[in-house]
Amino acid sequence: METYNHPFLVGQSYSFYANNDVLDTSTTFNYWRVDLVHEDSFIQVDQDVMTLNKDIIDATTGDYRWYSTFTFPTVANNCYRFVIIDTANSDAVLYISDTIEAVDSSEGLILCKFRNGVNIQNYNYVGLPTFYNIFHVELNKRKPLSQKNTGGYDLADGSFFRVRTVRTKTHEFVTGWFNEDEHDATDIMIIHSDLQLGINGSYTAYNSGEDGGYEPAWEENYDVIQVAFRLEQENESSSNKAL
Repeated sequence: METYNHPFLVGQSYSFYANNDVLDTSTTFNYWRVDLVHEDSFIQVDQDVMTLNKDIIDATTGDYRWYSTFTFPTVANNCYRFVIIDTANSDAVLYISDTIEAVDSSEGLILCKFRNGVNIQNYNYVGLPTFYNIFHVELNKRKPLSQKNTGGYDLADGSFFRVRTVRTKTHEFVTGWFNEDEHDATDIMIIHSDLQLGINGSYTAYNSGEDGGYEPAWEENYDVIQVAFRLEQENESSSNKAL
């Protein structure tokens, strides 16, 4: 079976938000610790790689949400997992992540920063007004398509008087060979109202636009596939009288 391991760049800062409907221990995690371990042997590589911050812990509603901002540790290029343990319970293992991959180059990766104006996907964006998810995603950006929309009115002599011209750029992006979970995460990412992609050393704002559908074309016996999708660049230029 083919697999996909999400990449993490050594020394890069990331942010994530977790929401569960079940908590494997008490409704507090003051004694939780997050370690980085080898993928198969589970031998500890780094301890206390991040601090978990409580957002909403409510057993009545079944909301268990927390978040973290952390710097990925300096480790060798290899495959690892995050594990959450309870130090108050003989270091009992509570959660084990899927396999991740540590890399020392961002080639083929785009740093994605995103949040939403309102709460979506069980993320408490309203309660955390400065929080952004930040991840590297394996994406290839292709050349843009430029579109122009002109507004104005017809004059008595039959000519057209341009009042305003808006120019937009739409880029096509192609994912890596993602599994279903990674495609689901990418699809959710691009519907956020504030989506910024780190390209050429700075963030550029994008939105999914009207033609930004994300539709994986799954085939029988294929566990990983690529998806092409479009994002509209949010740097529209306009003039009140185009020549």
